[in-house]
Amino acid sequence: MISLVLGTIGYLQLKSVPPPRYGFLDALYRAITLFAFGGTAPPPIPVTLQIARITAPVLTGYAALGTVLALTRAQARVLGIRLFIRNHVIICGLGETGARLAAALVDQVPIVVIESNASARQIAGARLRGVSVLGGDASDPALLRQAGIERARTLVVACGSAAVNVDVAAAAGRALAPEPRRRPLRVFVHLDNLDLWSSLAAEDSTFAFQRTDFRLQFFNVMSIGGQLLVEREPPFESGRIEEAHVLIVGLEEIGEQLVLALARLVASDRGDDTAKLLVTFTGANADADLETLLTRYPTLPGYLRLGTRRLAIESAEFQAGAAMLGADGRPDVTRAYVTLTDEAAGLQAALALHAAPGATNVPVTVTVVDAGAGVAEILGSDRGRLAQITAFGAVSEATSRRLLLRGVNEMVARAQHAQWLRTTAVTEGDAARQNPNFKPWDQLTDEQKEFNRRFADDINPKLDRIGAIVVPMPLPDAAGDRFEFTDAELELLARHEHERWVAQRRRDGWTYGPQRDDVRKIHDALKPYDELDEPTRDKDRDAVARIPETLAAAGFAIRRTGDRAG
Repeated sequence: MISLVLGTIGYLQLKSVPPPRYGFLDALYRAITLFAFGGTAPPPIPVTLQIARITAPVLTGYAALGTVLALTRAQARVLGIRLFIRNHVIICGLGETGARLAAALVDQVPIVVIESNASARQIAGARLRGVSVLGGDASDPALLRQAGIERARTLVVACGSAAVNVDVAAAAGRALAPEPRRRPLRVFVHLDNLDLWSSLAAEDSTFAFQRTDFRLQFFNVMSIGGQLLVEREPPFESGRIEEAHVLIVGLEEIGEQLVLALARLVASDRGDDTAKLLVTFTGANADADLETLLTRYPTLPGYLRLGTRRLAIESAEFQAGAAMLGADGRPDVTRAYVTLTDEAAGLQAALALHAAPGATNVPVTVTVVDAGAGVAEILGSDRGRLAQITAFGAVSEATSRRLLLRGVNEMVARAQHAQWLRTTAVTEGDAARQNPNFKPWDQLTDEQKEFNRRFADDINPKLDRIGAIVVPMPLPDAAGDRFEFTDAELELLARHEHERWVAQRRRDGWTYGPQRDDVRKIHDALKPYDELDEPTRDKDRDAVARIPETLAAAGFAIRRTGDRAG
């Protein structure tokens, strides 16, 4: 700009040109030509024009060189991906979800990121960690090919809106070569709208272009976070639903999904009983929050007894602990969750809950974005008023490598184990504690976790055989009929389950023998299904029959499509 101004002034001052001299527009035009190494003029030449004649071409060359270097860097990244990166994860979108996932995965697997916003603040940090970042529109199949989609093992789409994410997933299908891949591409698409998830799941075969090497799954960070929160910080002991009273402060961020997870837990724990969990909402908008929930989920009262204590969090009453007190002025809350967007306000609210006399022993969980930063670090103390206050990182926990890249199956595996814990506690009582597997999921060995994961991984293949799929189910109808297998389906899938179990055991080194010996890896059930006795077959039938209940506990349901795999 300075060169342009100086050049224009210089041409206006030029006296060596015969009259009529340059007018303003002519001078401006001549100044513009300086940037193309033009702009000749007879001497004497004014100083301003001399400066412009020298600086304009230099700036032009510098800009051209910068453009070439930028293009070279971009081409080098693409070439590097093409030559050196295999079996990698492609992440579309460097927002909160994508950035956290990239940071969690970069030490275990090569990462390639596609981000449309060249000025995104996470780009520099990602590149410093060794992540390859490509700029551009992830819904462009050509760019997906540059990111190495043909050689990638996983594609995670978290660009922002559901519409954009769906477009990117569709583009991924078009980007693949017509020839089948040796290893299926797993595609995880983030959707905020769970209803849309259900609709798209029903169209899965069409959406995925009916390719066996394109495995499409949808996920929702807050839904995963709500389920994990209830698992990590349970509101009641199994079988004691009606003894508990849960207080929820605010209903922001993960709050709604927390309520749904509580309802699913009640449905799973009470069995055929009608027990309900008492849940009270507090905050300035508590009444409106409850009304909104009931409008969206009218079946909630089938699982929860809902009420409000409308107190503004900044009010003197709330700060004195009034939200924890019943009508008689005594604490009646047994577990509290604080779900506010402002983490500092969440910490203040949690401390206020313990201000009421007799309430300091009530466990309080504050939801935060990252379990390893900010408020969560403050709550790492186990002293004084912080001893009963914990932090739960909703986003950081839900975007962990294991949870996100295994998708629905990891949540189902966890739900299956939790369901087994509750059932075993009821059927075996104190004797259950002698079982080495009778412990929370996070305390299981990798081998114990893998047993549950293998069963969960096989649920979709089982359902394929009867023409059914897994879809999100935010909340079941308490009075409605749950999915049930027909007798023929149950027998078919029980046989399938036994064959899966036998094949897996043999891969793990087990052999058949008339007497079971876990040390020597000998099992008396390692034989064809038709040769089993009825009690052993019933174990397979029971495992299959519990699939709808297991899925419901994880927030999913089974829907028939009529398209049987055979």
